[in-house]
Amino acid sequence: MSNAILQLTARFTAAFNNPIMLCSVLLLIITTNTRAIELMPDFFIGMGELLSGSFLQSGALWTLTNVPGFPPIIQTVHILGIAVVMGTVALMSLRILGLAAPSQSISELTGRVMPYFWIALGIMIISGAFFVFGRPNRYFNNPVFAWKMALLIPLLVMMLFYHLMSKQQESYWLHTPRRIWISRTIAALSILAILMICTAGRWIAYLEYIEYPLWYLEPYDDGQEYPFWVRVENWSLSQLIAGTNWFPTIETIHVIAATLMLGSILWVDLRLLGIGATRYSISTLNRELVPWAWGAFVVAVITGLGMFITRAASHLENPAFQSKLALLILAGINMAYFHFKLFKNVEKFDASNSATPIQIKIVGGLSLFLWAGVMLAGRWIGHII
Repeated sequence: MSNAILQLTARFTAAFNNPIMLCSVLLLIITTNTRAIELMPDFFIGMGELLSGSFLQSGALWTLTNVPGFPPIIQTVHILGIAVVMGTVALMSLRILGLAAPSQSISELTGRVMPYFWIALGIMIISGAFFVFGRPNRYFNNPVFAWKMALLIPLLVMMLFYHLMSKQQESYWLHTPRRIWISRTIAALSILAILMICTAGRWIAYLEYIEYPLWYLEPYDDGQEYPFWVRVENWSLSQLIAGTNWFPTIETIHVIAATLMLGSILWVDLRLLGIGATRYSISTLNRELVPWAWGAFVVAVITGLGMFITRAASHLENPAFQSKLALLILAGINMAYFHFKLFKNVEKFDASNSATPIQIKIVGGLSLFLWAGVMLAGRWIGHII
């Protein structure tokens, strides 16, 4: 079976070795998906009606309503899956484009991270299915959800194709200039696709903002005095963000930045735990990946502040928001301990090729735990307000 798949892939590849053919196939996929979306309403409505009242809807609704805390927990699992998928796509694509991780072999990197991609993709599908099955009409009558599914198809095709050819022959994508060009095209399109999928995923809940866009709002001031944090909510900027398309836009950027940050941190933490990328030194991975995590963190903080000021007073009284701040502080302390205390001896440890010290493993494990907790607390905020 695997040989047949490889033979079919080899024939498919022969056509793809022509850049014009590659562009034609990609254009065909995009055109087909666009046409499919035009025809999709009837199909999607039929799917929604089919699932409504089914045992899948009953089971999903029972789980979502009867298991304590299940909705924010499964949403967090879904977002963590997105973080791994985005981190995998971003790391591979940026490496192929020569923008990140220059010390890592593309072939080795592909073989190492792609299993995480497929596992995380499965987790995304399973976790997302609870909400789709629980409220089928909400999703299958939503054109944004249709766009998300249509964008997911070419991404999976490109990732599967790239992975299969990498397994067929070591350094397959580096053998000729034409293959290098094709791999870079796939990398650029993959980054674009994953960003658009994440955007569509967030805008599913904001369909009315697309149908009735509003980017400006006259500020309102009744002239009364309020406590400081209530006054923050009444700032012109706060009202503008809260009452217009700026809120879902900022939230989308926040989620993308947070998942990219977590996806970048993941590969460093796995190395600290001695689980992944053990052929590379900790100092090398830290130097190549942490700047991306810091950049994404800065964007997440700025956009997070933009959302915070819209409900500043209520957020500060929200236990989930308080927990998120506490976990962020602990994650920062853990990171500072590693960089200012342990990292001084990392180069000696890297040079000796000895087993990963227990202190470094603890820091890596705590990092994964604390950042996952930050994501969970972030999802709980909306369920408590």
